[in-house]
Amino acid sequence: MKNHITSISILELRKLLYELRDRKANVCFRVRMIGEMWRTNFLKIFELTENGAVLIDCVTNQPVIIHDLGTIMQVEFDQRYQQYEPYFHYAVNSSNSMYRESKDILVSS
Repeated sequence: MKNHITSISILELRKLLYELRDRKANVCFRVRMIGEMWRTNFLKIFELTENGAVLIDCVTNQPVIIHDLGTIMQVEFDQRYQQYEPYFHYAVNSSNSMYRESKDILVSS
């Protein structure tokens, strides 16, 4: 069985968002912020700032501003991109660590 990543660090998430924006990949994502429920609709990237992002709701076409990416606790993608599976909830960690599902141990990078 292939190791499956179940979490992503803030740094990895930021890099992934820049990559999605620069490659104009047709991948949208939902987020769950600390202390909140999941956003109902998927989002696409409009602009990335020093610490956050301006996103566009894919259904309402309204802007969504995240001032600090560090307040995202989970992320989900609407389609497969690289090693990320669609409709899987990835935990967002503030460190550069990630969990591997098959071994259930902490692997620090």
